[in-house]
Amino acid sequence: MLKQQGSGNYIPTKSVQIKPEAQVDYDPKGQNQVRFLFPQYLGFFDPKESKLNFNIKFSGRGRPQPSTRSGVHSLWRDFRIQDGSSKANLEEVQDYNVLTSQWWGYTQNDSIAHKRTMFEGQSQDPGVGDSVYYASGGDWSSSAVSSDPVAKTLQISMPLYSGIMSGSKVFPLVATQGLRLQMTLDNISRSCVFQTGSLGVNVDSSAADQAVELKVAILGATGADAAAKMEKTAVGDVFTCTIRQPSDSSSGLGVNRNATPFNNNPFSIGDRLMVGTGADVKSLGVITKFDKDGDNDLEISFCPDRANGDALGKDFAVGSAVYVLQNDRLNGVSVSNVPQAQIDAAAVAVNCVLSNMEYVLGVVSPPTSYVESMINQMQSSKGLALDYKTYSTYRVNLNAINGLTNQLIPATAMRAYSVLSVPLAQSEQLNLRDDSFQGQTDGCQNYQYSLGSSLIPDRPISLTRYNNLHPHTEALHLLELEKAFTNCGFGVRDLQRVPKKFLIGRAMSRYGQVSDLNSRDLSLRVEYVGATKQKMFNHYVCHLRRMVVSNGNVSAM
Repeated sequence: MLKQQGSGNYIPTKSVQIKPEAQVDYDPKGQNQVRFLFPQYLGFFDPKESKLNFNIKFSGRGRPQPSTRSGVHSLWRDFRIQDGSSKANLEEVQDYNVLTSQWWGYTQNDSIAHKRTMFEGQSQDPGVGDSVYYASGGDWSSSAVSSDPVAKTLQISMPLYSGIMSGSKVFPLVATQGLRLQMTLDNISRSCVFQTGSLGVNVDSSAADQAVELKVAILGATGADAAAKMEKTAVGDVFTCTIRQPSDSSSGLGVNRNATPFNNNPFSIGDRLMVGTGADVKSLGVITKFDKDGDNDLEISFCPDRANGDALGKDFAVGSAVYVLQNDRLNGVSVSNVPQAQIDAAAVAVNCVLSNMEYVLGVVSPPTSYVESMINQMQSSKGLALDYKTYSTYRVNLNAINGLTNQLIPATAMRAYSVLSVPLAQSEQLNLRDDSFQGQTDGCQNYQYSLGSSLIPDRPISLTRYNNLHPHTEALHLLELEKAFTNCGFGVRDLQRVPKKFLIGRAMSRYGQVSDLNSRDLSLRVEYVGATKQKMFNHYVCHLRRMVVSNGNVSAM
């Protein structure tokens, strides 16, 4: 029962399960668009009592999972809501996952983070055995391992952060002839990451930026016997190599080099293990087992994927790069001259499957007087008006890497609250190794918005401290950002690790009021010095949108 505001009466409520138009399994590489029709006969629904439910399970090597910034919300790129006749677009948010990834980091506390882990698939623990998406296992530091942790099937119950689907007002389906909701899954390379991030994974073989190192040399072209040369005599031959944390690593995330290793192995059974870089690169073979040597360093066993009688062909010294290729995991890799079990393991591609999809609506039955009043408004010349808060997305690719950049934001909102500007690295938008949704502080010096003929604020906001060797927070930037979030309706609870969740914001008004952006040009100036990454900006304008229903016609502006 839902309590009616302003009275002591209670409104009857019930939960109704709505299945998508195509009742199939969905995944980012195939069936990636979900459509729902919320029928008119349901009358009214309470967004606060409505959730999107589905099961999710990942497959592939490297223990892939959604971005830790926004859990399963990172999988959803865009959504669109139309009236039941599909004539009017009521709400559309593009790059929904980027927006959600930004404000989640500022609105959480311990309780909210735990709730998001339980219901919305947020997994922030980088430990191999401590993920909500995988069963514990594969701990080479305690015993030999010949199989990967098993992927779990998670039950998700998530709200859709939309002005209509998660707003504070009961929505009249009867007035709009129902609603149509369309949601699109993002590219899995953009929305997901490996559990141990970029460790041990290279984009290609030209560099060894994320590789670990050989602890002992591999003799591929010399040696007194076949074993020393890693000369393959049969399809089932198994060789070993021992690896360690890179000697120049200070992150502590590499494979341990001490007597008490922990479970941080970045590799998986079935990975094709590479050694060397550039023209010297060689494939060692397909990984079959993990163990540890006498010094507790990680020891990897593999089946060579080369012809019988062939040696490795080259020597590799201590400290040579050892890694897997990202594309081998993403799409699977075809190998030969190995047993069928290794052929099958290497061919598995990274993907996830969303099954048993349904939208649960909290349908309410308001008093008869309320329904009659609404119908009278719909039949009047003035019509029935409903306001809701939403976002418009504007994307800008920066051509210049350094210098003073100026980007026009073609916003037309007449009732705007705030603008949130997220600088993303173009090179990391399709990269499973790195977080595609992290705002980049790379080389930023200061920023300032321009609205019409006015500069806001009236002086540039410094960002230089974010570029320190150990980044620090800029107080004025943080004050501006907090005001922008508050105007959007987000409760700011966490102001720690700001450089890791960096974005720029500006409140267009104060005290919850709105501002007209339609008649004035809005732009953002950002100065860069010493930047190395090409950037694209996502600008999200939070504004108030009004739906009007009059004589059977639905419009939104």
